Amino acid sequence: MVNTIVNNKTKPNFTENIGKVLFVLSGIFLFIAALNVFQDFLESRRSGFDFNFNESILFKTVWFVFIPILVILYQKLKNERLDSYTKTTIFIVFAIAIHLLILPFVAVVFSVLFYEGRYDLYKFFSYTLAHDLYKLVIVYTSFVLGYKYFSNRTQRIDIKEIKPKLNTIVINNGKENVIVNVEDIVQITSATPYISIHLESKRYLHSETLKSICKQLDSNVFVRVHKSTVVNILKTNSFKSRLNGDYDLLLKSGELVRLSRTYATDFKNHFNASQRVNV
Repeated sequence: MVNTIVNNKTKPNFTENIGKVLFVLSGIFLFIAALNVFQDFLESRRSGFDFNFNESILFKTVWFVFIPILVILYQKLKNERLDSYTKTTIFIVFAIAIHLLILPFVAVVFSVLFYEGRYDLYKFFSYTLAHDLYKLVIVYTSFVLGYKYFSNRTQRIDIKEIKPKLNTIVINNGKENVIVNVEDIVQITSATPYISIHLESKRYLHSETLKSICKQLDSNVFVRVHKSTVVNILKTNSFKSRLNGDYDLLLKSGELVRLSRTYATDFKNHFNASQRVNV
């Protein structure tokens, strides 16, 4: 019979978060473009010349082009590992170069369609270099470095969480070594400088601390109930209040164990989860 406690902890989805970031960035770029157009309007009023809305929008195309290029950049990034400064720099330079190449063509098409073709490729390219290059550097550098940071952080968390579970413990018992199956352990108590490992019919002293052994065990199964006691939740039958905040745990072996009020909430959560067990 194999018992598996259902773990309801949900890990954040990095891909979904990136999608939200791109959506928010799109809104920010559109807002900045609108703000720039408004600044052009104020400048025209201050200087006393006519405000040309269409022309103002045309020269804010730089902000609209960010959106598709960032989406493409993300698609490229998620298939690569930014494990060197060279590769990171290549992605940043690549995005800036693509933006500089695409923007003049997009702007010229809009110029032909809506503004009688008054502007050529060179004018848009030179204007972008003179006025918008720093914007490209800031946006793409921030995006790539931000992706690298959060991607590496997620990978480190995954590696940390995917650690092998301890299935057996080798205990030195005089002249012989005894192999104890972890699933047979009822409880573990502190017996400084050792720990006492309780099975249903035997106990063994083991040269390890309670803290270190807990790090190796499944925290959903082995739950601390006292500063000096850890119990196997699957070997726990019931618990009863002492009316002072503490509880008495009745183990399936028939033993009574004290549950300290400090650990009561965490124990109850694990105990309730253990009732949703797959047999």
